[in-house]
Amino acid sequence: MQLAQMAWMEIQALDRSTVVIAPFGAMEQHGPHLAMQTDSLIAGELARRVDDACGGRLLVLPAQWLGLSLHHMEFCGTLSASVDTYINMASEILGSIAQAGFRKIIALNAHGGNVSALDVALTKSRTRHPESRILHVTYWNLARQRLAELRESAAGGMGHACELETSLVLAVDPALVRMDKAKPDGRWAVPAYFAQDMLIGGAVSTARWFNEVSEEGAVGDPRTASAAKGEIFFAAIVQSLADLVVSFERGDVDTFRKVGC
Repeated sequence: MQLAQMAWMEIQALDRSTVVIAPFGAMEQHGPHLAMQTDSLIAGELARRVDDACGGRLLVLPAQWLGLSLHHMEFCGTLSASVDTYINMASEILGSIAQAGFRKIIALNAHGGNVSALDVALTKSRTRHPESRILHVTYWNLARQRLAELRESAAGGMGHACELETSLVLAVDPALVRMDKAKPDGRWAVPAYFAQDMLIGGAVSTARWFNEVSEEGAVGDPRTASAAKGEIFFAAIVQSLADLVVSFERGDVDTFRKVGC
């Protein structure tokens, strides 16, 4: 169910245990071959597909296109909120649907720059709406194992405008991809305590501007991307999200086991 296409009375009639999907993306550069809307496009498409996979029983909010993209500002055309504005915006979007009485909300994130700010937004929302349970999930983290089994690029090949994102966009709208300009770009920090890939995380992080790690705005290797692979990636991610929805509906998120048992 797409909230943007519904009348308010139809939303009012919904069971308040309905799982709400709030997609978060960005409007930022994605190298020479992908469109600015890449993250928002992926976020919205994932939300639509997981709703379809769940029989249309989810309430899907419009994808939020404005992200926290300050680290991309050296590349022309990037639009970004400030840190404080983004946290307030995200917490107010989540808070708006919580105020309507919905108690199970998933913030579905498709942009790495949003991760830490969304965690703070969830804390703010929790204090304001303690009756609602809000989850934050970044799609490639949730589906990490499945994606790792499907990838073709070597370590370092998945990062930004990479094999993964390029394949996903090809599956949705190939007209937005300039494959003749797709090529390896970027660099990862050598010390192993930093991330080596979007699927190979590290224990230490630091704030970097994107032009420190990329020549033309990409990090990774998109040369093995294809629309067919994008559909396979989508299927793996959507299955992971659908599993999360079912677990959320069952109440597993607040099921605990005593230590030592």
